[in-house]
Amino acid sequence: MRALLLVLLLAPLFGQAPFPPGEVVPRVPCTARPAFSYALYLPPGYREDRSWPVLFAFSPGGAGEEPVRLFRKAAERFGWIVVGSNDSRNGPLRPALEASAEMWEDVHARFKVDPKRSCAVGFSGGARMAMRLALRHPKAFSGLISIGAFGTGEGFLTGLGHLDFLLLSGQEDFNHWELLEGRRELQSRGWRALADRFEGGHRWPPEAVAETLLGLVELGAMRKGLKAPDPALESELRRHLAAQAEAAGNSALALRRCQELAALFPEAPEGRQAQARAAALGKDPAVLEELRLEERYLAEARELAEVRSESVATRRLQALVERVRAAPPLEQRMIRRLLGRAFAACYGLLAEAYEKKAWDRVLAFSTTMAALDEREGWPCIYAAAAQLQLGRRPDALLHLRSAQLRGYAKPERLRALEELKPLHGDPEFEAILKEMAAGKGP
Repeated sequence: MRALLLVLLLAPLFGQAPFPPGEVVPRVPCTARPAFSYALYLPPGYREDRSWPVLFAFSPGGAGEEPVRLFRKAAERFGWIVVGSNDSRNGPLRPALEASAEMWEDVHARFKVDPKRSCAVGFSGGARMAMRLALRHPKAFSGLISIGAFGTGEGFLTGLGHLDFLLLSGQEDFNHWELLEGRRELQSRGWRALADRFEGGHRWPPEAVAETLLGLVELGAMRKGLKAPDPALESELRRHLAAQAEAAGNSALALRRCQELAALFPEAPEGRQAQARAAALGKDPAVLEELRLEERYLAEARELAEVRSESVATRRLQALVERVRAAPPLEQRMIRRLLGRAFAACYGLLAEAYEKKAWDRVLAFSTTMAALDEREGWPCIYAAAAQLQLGRRPDALLHLRSAQLRGYAKPERLRALEELKPLHGDPEFEAILKEMAAGKGP
């Protein structure tokens, strides 16, 4: 009788998840190595008696919760598990690879994962980690979403020809050309690749874009026979992509959107219309001029990527600031992409100086970058850290205040920054963090 009672009490627990479905769990320690962790989202209705597709997500700063929250709505709709590494970040490769491997093993130990429908997504440096994970387990993946970065090169895509590639960046992302070249590389191989843009710079896309991306991954799984057909979703995607192409007007972006819509749905009315429009756009003088300019700026972007000299990097940055002010509208966006690339080159040199604790160089770089782009608050953080290490506490606080006024709103990162710990408890420092947390900015 007691045994029967125990079975009845435990019966409701079988098939249920150990984590609350429908909620984001910020930190799940890996069982084998608890120092590593990941953020987690289980879709509503999750049960352990069936397999689930998993989206493995990587951010450049190890902020796993960020992509998990971004894809939460899409995962809820399509029935996906989403996990985001809290430890894989830009920097030395080995720790990032270890974090990725531990997350992979722990997720497969805890959950029943669909063996052929995993997808990886990453932003910036995280996009490269997403590709590395797919390269390590190619047969387990059906798609790859690269945002703001894409790595190619000899052997880098080996074994991934069966994937659906989705490449995305902001219109003013300094890695715009890297995504453009990635699209060309994939399509030259005859692989399935869709590349698109959203408004903004080097950042994650809006939530609505994330939902479309996962919907396209679902479409790819249907076409491979890995998921039951869903005519309603296919129709929705056709209409959405057609509207996006129309919204781009007469531009290179519209041309590419039409080409990709036609390739995805060649027999559908939207696909046939897109093919006809792509043919017309390919002869449009304004579109041809934009493509010509794009190639010219692509060459300049490649050149900027090779800059290693501090003086050359800062001179190029200053020259681009002057050029963008005087350029015609068509070129302004392209120059702003280059400006971002120049900032990235300077940032690499700045980060190197910071790692070496060369505080005079850190201060010189960060103050120059802060002066050239008054929209960015992060150079002020570097300047504050350098000023504090050089014994200039009031100046450090002034730079932090400037970061807050420019809209920098990550107080938890400032509190965790080792170089700023001497400011803990300072009334002005605490006031700045409080205002950042409250969203008080410009």
